[in-house]
Amino acid sequence: MKIYRKVVYILLLLYITIYPILPTYGIISADTVLYLLALLYILSLLLFNEERIELISLIKNIVNNPCILIISCINILMYLSTFIATDKHIALTNSIRFSMYIFVFYLIAYKLKELTAIFKCLIFTGFLSGIFSISQIIYTLYLGYSIDPSIRIPSFLENPNNLSAYSILLIFIVISLLINTKYKKKKFLYLVLIILLLINIIFSQSRSSLLSIIIGFMLFYILWNKKYLVISLFIPIILFIIPQSRVRFLQIFDTTQNSSRFKIWEITKLMIKDNLLTGVGYENFSVDYPIYINNYPEYSVHDEYLALHPHNIFLKIQVELGILGSILFVLLILSIIYTFYKIITNSVNNDIKVLTIGFGTSLISFGLMNLIDCYIGAPKVIITFFILLGILTYIKNNLS
Repeated sequence: MKIYRKVVYILLLLYITIYPILPTYGIISADTVLYLLALLYILSLLLFNEERIELISLIKNIVNNPCILIISCINILMYLSTFIATDKHIALTNSIRFSMYIFVFYLIAYKLKELTAIFKCLIFTGFLSGIFSISQIIYTLYLGYSIDPSIRIPSFLENPNNLSAYSILLIFIVISLLINTKYKKKKFLYLVLIILLLINIIFSQSRSSLLSIIIGFMLFYILWNKKYLVISLFIPIILFIIPQSRVRFLQIFDTTQNSSRFKIWEITKLMIKDNLLTGVGYENFSVDYPIYINNYPEYSVHDEYLALHPHNIFLKIQVELGILGSILFVLLILSIIYTFYKIITNSVNNDIKVLTIGFGTSLISFGLMNLIDCYIGAPKVIITFFILLGILTYIKNNLS
């Protein structure tokens, strides 16, 4: 039993380390480790009575946790949506993948004994992402190209927008670790990582992340200590000094640059009108999109363009999972807010409160990005979200 638990722990740490680095799909992907973890856990329930007893005792805690209950209900709705989806295979496979995210959340929230190693894995991959981004910038310049809106840096996140979302999810947590630590070497380490994550965000040239990082810094210092709020004013100054971020940030307010999103939103509204109660099926927006474009060519972005999602998380949930999905999603947001509230009000440890502010700011900033984009279908980003949610739940469950 001890060997089994050690193996599961090592595999979980391995997965958290390699999932941003390896390809999302294919034989050489982090999914291999994840499915091996799931298989080991299922076998442990069959072979070890101790594991079954522990699971039964945990069920009471899980039932009292609205967050995991609501996420599980959303996942069940995803499976049910397979029956009405145009492409049932896409709906089913992505529903299974979502179940794996919940499994990782469960392992972190309820099976771990401590979080130190998890944080080390996240910090390590954060460093690697920034170093890899810098190497891509140098290589691009070496080839004689300039970094502009047509050439954006993805690091190993496969997509520049994914890189920016991943960095937004980490950066405010690292700031809270910087504030909490009393060791100069760690402070220097965290400061370097913050700079690397800012490089990720700036050179990914994601407009939503540029807006979110400004709001996020202001929010962090308002929640933590208002006397340092002036620090947040340096962020927009830095962004306007750097040409790449200045151009992309100003494009946020240029309606001609956002016309494609307006057209996609119009198509989404038509889909919702036709499938108000049930939605079109999980991850089936992109499947039905060409059908609607054929019927409403005036909303075509350009020839052969395929919108993968509606560029808004609320629209995505409604169009794919219907009214019940939207209700559950709003309840999920409220349950996450409740988790923050419980930690802040019940913790007597100031370090925990600062860390919670970091988590809260990261998740709120990430949520803002999802108002003009959508990352629920981006595996490397959404698993990061579930890892952070698992850590938060662990903290809430272990408050002294």
